[in-house]
Amino acid sequence: MALAVEAHARGRRTLLVDLDPRADAHAWSLSAGLAAPPTLSLPGYHGQAERLRALSFGHDLTVVDTPSDPEILGAVLEVAELVLLPCRPSPLDAWAAADACEACLVARTQTNPRLQFAVVPNAIDTRTTIGAALPRDLRAMGLPVLDARVGRRVAHAEAMADGSTASLDDPDSPAGQDIGELLDAVEALSARCGAARHLHH
Repeated sequence: MALAVEAHARGRRTLLVDLDPRADAHAWSLSAGLAAPPTLSLPGYHGQAERLRALSFGHDLTVVDTPSDPEILGAVLEVAELVLLPCRPSPLDAWAAADACEACLVARTQTNPRLQFAVVPNAIDTRTTIGAALPRDLRAMGLPVLDARVGRRVAHAEAMADGSTASLDDPDSPAGQDIGELLDAVEALSARCGAARHLHH
């Protein structure tokens, strides 16, 4: 949600698609009003992947919030250009990220050769050993790690509770900068992937 809002605030034509049965992103968007990008709720969506591709037409960025349901994830992986996999500093989360990366590799091999994916270190407290070491540990596992991280900051939850985001409330705060840097990294990766595809053709 914060990523979509940051893109929307920068003037990107942004669509937020909520596939989670709880529809948290859609509920938040109703409280956020004009601060939120256009948001479409498709809870428990089990339709064709091509519908997701069609929804993205006319947008610079379509952010899809997914549950862990394998069928829903499979549909998204068929059409996504970039998958972000948030990972908190925990061995269990790291193992789950590795499994998700494997699913992305399978999708890229079988159905979507354009698919890129990266792990995003999330809820990081760099004052702890495990938090500071997470990006290095993920790379040691052979996982692609995005050149941005999101810190463990209460400002994110407080802003969401008020129908806002940390980057809207205070772009220069550490929490706001986290989200700005996350979008910068996403756009840089997308640009590199686009350039690589152009050279390939």
